[in-house]
Amino acid sequence: MADDPVNQQQFMQDVAAAEGPDGYINLGDPNNLNMPSLDEVLQLIEQMKDLSEEERENLRENLLKYTQTGTNVVSHSTWDYTIFLSMIVLIMVVFVFFGYKLYVALKQRELRKEGKLKRKEMKKTAKTN
Repeated sequence: MADDPVNQQQFMQDVAAAEGPDGYINLGDPNNLNMPSLDEVLQLIEQMKDLSEEERENLRENLLKYTQTGTNVVSHSTWDYTIFLSMIVLIMVVFVFFGYKLYVALKQRELRKEGKLKRKEMKKTAKTN
């Protein structure tokens, strides 16, 4: 896209349209990072032209329901984190267990090879004497 002047031109036009008087003027001051009030959000929903009346009503109901109950749409409790961390620990324990088993098997194989070599050398020295 950096080398494509057509896309750059289109991007500049899109930015200019968004900044212009027909742009997104109802989104608030970009320097103000406060959450919009419920009334402001409801006004924004009313101004959305692409939504059907049924979708607008559904959005309004959901907003009002969650503001009345005081629950958040996406809430992560400590229970969720506990389950997540316990699964991570369980996976780590499985990896450690199989890693340890592999280590022990390789060590035993190495010890058997060394023992076999020692026995061969002892037989060799016994034959030469």
